[in-house]
Amino acid sequence: MQFKLTKDVLFFLMTSIGMVVMVVYGINSHIDFGFNALIGVTFPTGRVVEVVSDETTIDETGLRMGRQVLRVELLTGKRRGDVVDIQHTLFIGHSVHAEVGSRLVLYFEQFEGAAHYFVRVHSFERATAIYVIALLFIGLLGAVFGKAGLRSAYGLVFTFVVIIFWLIPMIVSGGPPAVLTVLMSLLIITVSLVAVMGFEKKTCVSILGTMIGIGFYGIFYVLISHALNISGTHVPEMASLAVIGFTTHARLGELLFCAILIASLGAIMDVAVSIASVTAELSESNPDAGFKMLFRSGMKISRDLIGSSANTLILAFTGSFLIALILFRTDNVAYDMLMNQVNIGIEVLRAISAFAAMVLAAPATAVIGSHVYGKNHHFKN
Repeated sequence: MQFKLTKDVLFFLMTSIGMVVMVVYGINSHIDFGFNALIGVTFPTGRVVEVVSDETTIDETGLRMGRQVLRVELLTGKRRGDVVDIQHTLFIGHSVHAEVGSRLVLYFEQFEGAAHYFVRVHSFERATAIYVIALLFIGLLGAVFGKAGLRSAYGLVFTFVVIIFWLIPMIVSGGPPAVLTVLMSLLIITVSLVAVMGFEKKTCVSILGTMIGIGFYGIFYVLISHALNISGTHVPEMASLAVIGFTTHARLGELLFCAILIASLGAIMDVAVSIASVTAELSESNPDAGFKMLFRSGMKISRDLIGSSANTLILAFTGSFLIALILFRTDNVAYDMLMNQVNIGIEVLRAISAFAAMVLAAPATAVIGSHVYGKNHHFKN
Protein backbone atom coordinates (compact mmCIF):
# COMPACT_ATOMS: atom_id res chain seq x y z
CA MET A 1 0.00 0.00 0.00
CA GLN A 2 1.62 3.21 -1.17
CA PHE A 3 1.56 6.20 1.18
CA LYS A 4 0.36 9.46 -0.36
CA LEU A 5 1.31 12.83 1.10
CA THR A 6 -2.03 14.52 0.52
CA LYS A 7 -3.03 18.01 1.64
CA ASP A 8 -4.88 16.54 4.63
CA VAL A 9 -1.93 14.39 5.72
CA LEU A 10 0.46 17.33 5.39
CA PHE A 11 -1.94 19.56 7.31
CA PHE A 12 -2.29 17.18 10.26
CA LEU A 13 1.44 16.47 10.26
CA MET A 14 2.44 20.14 10.34
CA THR A 15 -0.15 21.13 12.96
CA SER A 16 0.82 18.14 15.15
CA ILE A 17 4.45 19.24 15.02
CA GLY A 18 3.28 22.74 15.90
CA MET A 19 1.41 21.41 18.93
CA VAL A 20 4.49 19.56 20.16
CA VAL A 21 6.53 22.76 19.85
CA MET A 22 3.87 24.71 21.78
CA VAL A 23 3.69 22.11 24.56
CA VAL A 24 7.50 22.14 24.94
CA TYR A 25 7.47 25.94 25.02
CA GLY A 26 4.70 26.05 27.60
CA ILE A 27 6.28 23.47 29.89
CA ASN A 28 9.66 25.20 29.78
CA SER A 29 8.28 28.73 30.32
CA HIS A 30 9.23 29.57 33.87
CA ILE A 31 8.34 32.66 35.86
CA ASP A 32 10.10 33.93 38.95
CA PHE A 33 7.07 34.67 41.09
CA GLY A 34 4.16 32.74 42.59
CA PHE A 35 4.87 29.14 43.58
CA ASN A 36 7.99 29.08 41.38
CA ALA A 37 9.52 31.72 43.66
CA LEU A 38 9.09 29.50 46.74
CA ILE A 39 12.42 27.76 47.24
CA GLY A 40 12.11 24.12 48.27
CA VAL A 41 8.36 23.87 47.54
CA THR A 42 7.02 21.00 45.42
CA PHE A 43 3.57 19.54 44.79
CA PRO A 44 3.89 15.75 44.72
CA THR A 45 0.98 13.36 44.32
CA GLY A 46 0.22 11.03 47.22
CA ARG A 47 -2.11 8.15 48.02
CA VAL A 48 -3.76 7.77 51.43
CA VAL A 49 -2.75 4.39 52.89
CA GLU A 50 -4.33 4.91 56.31
CA VAL A 51 -6.70 7.33 58.03
CA VAL A 52 -5.14 7.40 61.50
CA SER A 53 -7.96 9.53 62.95
CA ASP A 54 -11.04 11.27 61.61
CA GLU A 55 -12.66 13.97 63.78
CA THR A 56 -14.84 15.54 61.11
CA THR A 57 -18.55 16.29 61.07
CA ILE A 58 -21.01 17.63 58.50
CA ASP A 59 -22.45 21.02 59.49
CA GLU A 60 -25.89 22.42 58.70
CA THR A 61 -24.74 23.75 55.31
CA GLY A 62 -23.62 20.29 54.17
CA LEU A 63 -19.88 21.01 54.48
CA ARG A 64 -17.59 18.58 56.26
CA MET A 65 -15.42 20.34 58.86
CA GLY A 66 -12.87 19.17 61.41
CA ARG A 67 -9.51 17.43 61.51
CA GLN A 68 -7.93 14.26 60.11
CA VAL A 69 -4.59 12.57 60.57
CA LEU A 70 -3.57 10.89 57.33
CA ARG A 71 -0.77 8.50 56.44
CA VAL A 72 0.15 9.17 52.82
CA GLU A 73 2.51 7.43 50.41
CA LEU A 74 4.28 9.83 48.03
CA LEU A 75 3.82 8.71 44.42
CA THR A 76 5.85 11.41 42.65
CA GLY A 77 8.78 13.70 43.38
CA LYS A 78 12.24 13.17 44.83
CA ARG A 79 10.84 11.36 47.88
CA ARG A 80 8.68 8.96 45.89
CA GLY A 81 7.86 5.86 47.94
CA ASP A 82 8.19 7.61 51.33
CA VAL A 83 5.25 7.56 53.74
CA VAL A 84 4.43 10.77 55.64
CA ASP A 85 1.88 11.66 58.32
CA ILE A 86 -0.23 14.76 57.71
CA GLN A 87 -2.28 16.81 60.16
CA HIS A 88 -5.15 17.81 57.88
CA THR A 89 -7.73 20.48 58.76
CA LEU A 90 -10.99 20.85 56.85
CA PHE A 91 -12.61 24.30 56.72
CA ILE A 92 -14.77 26.43 54.43
CA GLY A 93 -13.10 26.63 51.04
CA HIS A 94 -10.87 23.63 51.79
CA SER A 95 -13.22 20.75 52.60
CA VAL A 96 -11.03 17.97 51.22
CA HIS A 97 -12.18 14.84 53.07
CA ALA A 98 -9.77 11.98 52.40
CA GLU A 99 -10.35 8.24 52.63
CA VAL A 100 -8.08 5.24 52.22
CA GLY A 101 -7.09 5.13 48.55
CA SER A 102 -7.74 8.82 47.93
CA ARG A 103 -5.17 10.44 45.63
CA LEU A 104 -4.11 13.90 46.82
CA VAL A 105 -1.90 16.72 45.64
CA LEU A 106 0.34 17.79 48.54
CA TYR A 107 2.12 21.02 49.39
CA PHE A 108 5.59 19.78 50.34
CA GLU A 109 8.20 22.21 51.67
CA GLN A 110 11.75 21.09 52.42
CA PHE A 111 14.92 23.11 51.98
CA GLU A 112 17.93 21.51 50.31
CA GLY A 113 19.90 19.47 52.86
CA ALA A 114 17.36 20.01 55.65
CA ALA A 115 16.01 17.04 57.61
CA HIS A 116 12.72 18.66 58.57
CA TYR A 117 9.86 19.28 56.18
CA PHE A 118 6.35 20.69 56.18
CA VAL A 119 3.54 18.96 54.30
CA ARG A 120 -0.18 19.60 53.97
CA VAL A 121 -3.05 18.60 51.71
CA HIS A 122 -3.43 20.96 48.77
CA SER A 123 -6.30 19.34 46.82
CA PHE A 124 -7.63 16.12 45.38
CA GLU A 125 -5.63 14.75 42.44
CA ARG A 126 -7.93 15.33 39.47
CA ALA A 127 -5.56 15.35 36.49
CA THR A 128 -5.82 11.59 35.85
CA ALA A 129 -9.62 11.73 35.85
CA ILE A 130 -9.54 14.74 33.52
CA TYR A 131 -7.34 12.89 31.02
CA VAL A 132 -9.55 9.78 31.16
CA ILE A 133 -12.74 11.83 30.71
CA ALA A 134 -11.16 13.70 27.76
CA LEU A 135 -10.21 10.40 26.09
CA LEU A 136 -13.70 9.00 26.67
CA PHE A 137 -15.19 12.15 25.15
CA ILE A 138 -12.96 11.81 22.09
CA GLY A 139 -13.99 8.17 21.86
CA LEU A 140 -17.65 9.20 22.04
CA LEU A 141 -17.16 11.67 19.20
CA GLY A 142 -15.49 8.98 17.14
CA ALA A 143 -18.15 6.37 17.90
CA VAL A 144 -21.07 8.65 17.04
CA PHE A 145 -19.66 10.70 14.16
CA GLY A 146 -16.80 8.52 12.94
CA LYS A 147 -13.95 10.25 11.11
CA ALA A 148 -15.71 13.63 11.30
CA GLY A 149 -15.94 13.32 15.09
CA LEU A 150 -12.24 12.55 15.41
CA ARG A 151 -11.37 15.52 13.18
CA SER A 152 -13.51 17.70 15.44
CA ALA A 153 -11.71 16.32 18.50
CA TYR A 154 -8.39 17.20 16.86
CA GLY A 155 -9.56 20.80 16.56
CA LEU A 156 -10.52 20.83 20.25
CA VAL A 157 -7.11 19.49 21.27
CA PHE A 158 -5.38 22.08 19.10
CA THR A 159 -7.43 24.88 20.70
CA PHE A 160 -6.56 23.63 24.20
CA VAL A 161 -2.85 23.43 23.39
CA VAL A 162 -2.75 26.91 21.84
CA ILE A 163 -4.46 28.56 24.80
CA ILE A 164 -2.77 26.67 27.66
CA PHE A 165 0.75 26.13 26.34
CA TRP A 166 1.26 29.15 24.07
CA LEU A 167 -1.15 32.04 24.65
CA ILE A 168 -1.12 32.09 28.44
CA PRO A 169 2.68 31.67 28.85
CA MET A 170 3.29 34.44 26.29
CA ILE A 171 0.90 36.82 28.08
CA VAL A 172 2.43 36.02 31.48
CA SER A 173 5.88 36.63 30.00
CA GLY A 174 4.86 40.18 29.07
CA GLY A 175 3.41 39.84 25.56
CA PRO A 176 0.54 42.13 24.40
CA PRO A 177 -2.61 40.20 25.43
CA ALA A 178 -5.10 41.64 22.92
CA VAL A 179 -2.82 41.25 19.89
CA LEU A 180 -1.77 37.76 20.91
CA THR A 181 -5.36 36.65 21.55
CA VAL A 182 -6.58 37.91 18.17
CA LEU A 183 -3.68 36.22 16.37
CA MET A 184 -4.20 32.97 18.29
CA SER A 185 -7.93 33.14 17.58
CA LEU A 186 -7.25 33.39 13.85
CA LEU A 187 -4.92 30.40 14.13
CA ILE A 188 -7.51 28.40 16.09
CA ILE A 189 -10.25 29.28 13.59
CA THR A 190 -8.18 28.24 10.60
CA VAL A 191 -6.85 24.96 12.01
CA SER A 192 -10.14 23.91 13.67
CA LEU A 193 -12.27 24.55 10.60
CA VAL A 194 -9.82 22.96 8.17
CA ALA A 195 -9.57 19.94 10.49
CA VAL A 196 -13.36 19.53 10.55
CA MET A 197 -14.34 20.60 7.03
CA GLY A 198 -11.20 19.99 4.99
CA PHE A 199 -9.88 22.20 2.20
CA GLU A 200 -13.26 23.25 0.81
CA LYS A 201 -14.73 26.55 -0.37
CA LYS A 202 -17.17 26.55 2.57
CA THR A 203 -14.18 26.32 4.91
CA CYS A 204 -12.77 29.54 3.47
CA VAL A 205 -16.21 31.18 3.69
CA SER A 206 -16.53 30.11 7.34
CA ILE A 207 -13.06 31.40 8.20
CA LEU A 208 -13.70 34.78 6.58
CA GLY A 209 -17.11 35.07 8.26
CA THR A 210 -15.63 34.30 11.68
CA MET A 211 -12.80 36.78 11.16
CA ILE A 212 -15.31 39.50 10.30
CA GLY A 213 -17.25 38.57 13.44
CA ILE A 214 -14.09 39.03 15.51
CA GLY A 215 -13.64 42.46 13.95
CA PHE A 216 -17.19 43.45 14.92
CA TYR A 217 -16.57 42.09 18.43
CA GLY A 218 -13.56 44.40 18.82
CA ILE A 219 -15.61 47.42 17.70
CA PHE A 220 -18.51 46.69 20.04
CA TYR A 221 -16.20 45.90 22.95
CA VAL A 222 -14.54 49.31 22.65
CA LEU A 223 -17.86 51.15 22.31
CA ILE A 224 -19.69 49.36 25.13
CA SER A 225 -16.76 49.38 27.55
CA HIS A 226 -16.38 53.12 26.96
CA ALA A 227 -20.11 53.72 27.49
CA LEU A 228 -20.11 51.72 30.75
CA ASN A 229 -16.77 53.11 31.96
CA ILE A 230 -15.37 49.59 32.30
CA SER A 231 -11.81 48.51 31.67
CA GLY A 232 -9.95 45.28 32.23
CA THR A 233 -8.72 46.61 35.56
CA HIS A 234 -12.23 46.13 36.98
CA VAL A 235 -12.13 42.31 36.88
CA PRO A 236 -12.27 40.79 40.40
CA GLU A 237 -9.02 38.86 39.92
CA MET A 238 -7.00 41.97 39.01
CA ALA A 239 -5.61 42.39 42.52
CA SER A 240 -4.19 38.87 42.38
CA LEU A 241 -2.75 39.54 38.92
CA ALA A 242 -1.04 42.78 39.94
CA VAL A 243 2.25 40.98 40.69
CA ILE A 244 2.35 39.76 37.08
CA GLY A 245 1.96 43.31 35.82
CA PHE A 246 4.68 44.63 38.08
CA THR A 247 7.08 41.84 37.16
CA THR A 248 6.50 41.45 33.41
CA HIS A 249 4.93 44.83 32.51
CA ALA A 250 2.10 42.90 30.83
CA ARG A 251 -0.89 45.04 29.83
CA LEU A 252 -3.36 43.28 32.11
CA GLY A 253 -6.09 45.81 31.34
CA GLU A 254 -6.58 43.94 28.06
CA LEU A 255 -7.35 40.60 29.71
CA LEU A 256 -11.10 41.20 29.84
CA PHE A 257 -11.10 41.76 26.08
CA CYS A 258 -9.19 38.48 25.66
CA ALA A 259 -11.42 36.48 28.00
CA ILE A 260 -14.64 37.55 26.29
CA LEU A 261 -13.21 36.89 22.83
CA ILE A 262 -12.12 33.37 23.76
CA ALA A 263 -15.47 32.64 25.43
CA SER A 264 -17.49 33.82 22.42
CA LEU A 265 -15.22 32.51 19.65
CA GLY A 266 -17.00 29.16 19.47
CA ALA A 267 -20.43 30.77 19.06
CA ILE A 268 -19.19 33.06 16.27
CA MET A 269 -17.60 30.09 14.52
CA ASP A 270 -20.83 28.08 14.79
CA VAL A 271 -22.84 30.82 13.11
CA ALA A 272 -20.33 31.26 10.29
CA VAL A 273 -20.06 27.50 9.68
CA SER A 274 -23.84 27.06 9.68
CA ILE A 275 -24.45 29.85 7.16
CA ALA A 276 -21.56 28.73 4.94
CA SER A 277 -22.80 25.14 4.96
CA VAL A 278 -26.36 26.22 4.16
CA THR A 279 -25.31 28.29 1.14
CA ALA A 280 -23.12 25.42 -0.07
CA GLU A 281 -25.96 22.90 0.25
CA LEU A 282 -28.49 25.19 -1.43
CA SER A 283 -26.09 25.80 -4.30
CA GLU A 284 -25.53 22.08 -4.73
CA SER A 285 -29.25 21.27 -4.73
CA ASN A 286 -30.03 24.20 -7.04
CA PRO A 287 -27.03 25.01 -9.27
CA ASP A 288 -28.99 27.84 -10.93
CA ALA A 289 -29.40 29.73 -7.66
CA GLY A 290 -27.99 33.24 -7.88
CA PHE A 291 -26.61 35.62 -5.28
CA LYS A 292 -29.97 37.07 -4.22
CA MET A 293 -31.65 33.70 -3.76
CA LEU A 294 -28.79 32.27 -1.75
CA PHE A 295 -28.50 35.41 0.37
CA ARG A 296 -32.24 35.46 1.15
CA SER A 297 -32.15 31.78 2.09
CA GLY A 298 -29.06 32.27 4.21
CA MET A 299 -30.59 35.21 6.08
CA LYS A 300 -33.86 33.32 6.62
CA ILE A 301 -32.00 30.45 8.24
CA SER A 302 -29.71 32.80 10.16
CA ARG A 303 -32.73 34.44 11.81
CA ASP A 304 -33.75 31.13 13.39
CA LEU A 305 -30.15 30.32 14.23
CA ILE A 306 -29.47 33.67 15.88
CA GLY A 307 -32.73 33.47 17.82
CA SER A 308 -31.75 30.18 19.45
CA SER A 309 -28.07 31.12 19.80
CA ALA A 310 -28.99 34.37 21.55
CA ASN A 311 -30.58 32.52 24.47
CA THR A 312 -27.66 30.09 24.59
CA LEU A 313 -25.06 32.84 24.74
CA ILE A 314 -26.91 35.14 27.15
CA LEU A 315 -27.80 32.29 29.52
CA ALA A 316 -24.21 31.02 29.43
CA PHE A 317 -22.88 34.38 30.59
CA THR A 318 -25.71 34.82 33.12
CA GLY A 319 -25.15 31.33 34.50
CA SER A 320 -21.51 32.12 35.15
CA PHE A 321 -22.66 35.12 37.20
CA LEU A 322 -25.53 33.34 39.00
CA ILE A 323 -23.75 32.85 42.34
CA ALA A 324 -22.85 36.56 42.51
CA LEU A 325 -26.49 37.47 41.79
CA ILE A 326 -27.61 35.20 44.63
CA LEU A 327 -25.13 36.88 46.98
CA PHE A 328 -26.44 40.31 45.96
CA ARG A 329 -29.97 39.11 46.67
CA THR A 330 -29.14 37.69 50.11
CA ASP A 331 -27.44 41.00 50.97
CA ASN A 332 -30.70 42.84 50.07
CA VAL A 333 -28.93 45.02 47.53
CA ALA A 334 -31.40 47.55 46.07
CA TYR A 335 -32.24 47.20 42.36
CA ASP A 336 -30.80 50.61 41.45
CA MET A 337 -27.59 49.80 43.30
CA LEU A 338 -27.45 46.35 41.71
CA MET A 339 -27.73 47.72 38.17
CA ASN A 340 -24.81 50.07 38.83
CA GLN A 341 -22.48 47.33 40.07
CA VAL A 342 -19.35 46.95 37.97
CA ASN A 343 -19.94 43.18 37.87
CA ILE A 344 -23.29 43.71 36.17
CA GLY A 345 -21.67 46.07 33.70
CA ILE A 346 -19.01 43.46 32.90
CA GLU A 347 -21.68 40.82 32.22
CA VAL A 348 -23.55 43.24 29.94
CA LEU A 349 -20.26 43.95 28.14
CA ARG A 350 -19.62 40.21 27.79
CA ALA A 351 -23.05 39.30 26.51
CA ILE A 352 -23.79 42.21 24.17
CA SER A 353 -20.37 42.51 22.53
CA ALA A 354 -20.24 38.76 21.88
CA PHE A 355 -23.85 38.58 20.70
CA ALA A 356 -23.46 41.60 18.42
CA ALA A 357 -20.43 39.97 16.81
CA MET A 358 -22.41 36.78 16.29
CA VAL A 359 -25.40 38.66 14.83
CA LEU A 360 -23.28 40.58 12.32
CA ALA A 361 -21.15 37.57 11.42
CA ALA A 362 -24.29 35.90 10.01
CA PRO A 363 -25.08 38.39 7.20
CA ALA A 364 -21.35 38.84 6.50
CA THR A 365 -20.98 35.09 5.99
CA ALA A 366 -24.19 35.00 3.95
CA VAL A 367 -22.84 37.70 1.62
CA ILE A 368 -19.51 35.91 1.16
CA GLY A 369 -21.13 32.50 0.72
CA SER A 370 -23.73 33.78 -1.73
CA HIS A 371 -21.03 35.48 -3.78
CA VAL A 372 -18.86 32.35 -3.81
CA TYR A 373 -21.64 29.88 -4.56
CA GLY A 374 -24.02 32.05 -6.61
CA LYS A 375 -24.64 31.27 -10.26
CA ASN A 376 -21.86 32.49 -12.58
CA HIS A 377 -19.39 32.76 -9.70
CA HIS A 378 -15.72 32.63 -10.57
CA PHE A 379 -14.53 30.39 -7.75
CA LYS A 380 -13.63 26.77 -8.25
CA ASN A 381 -12.71 23.93 -5.88
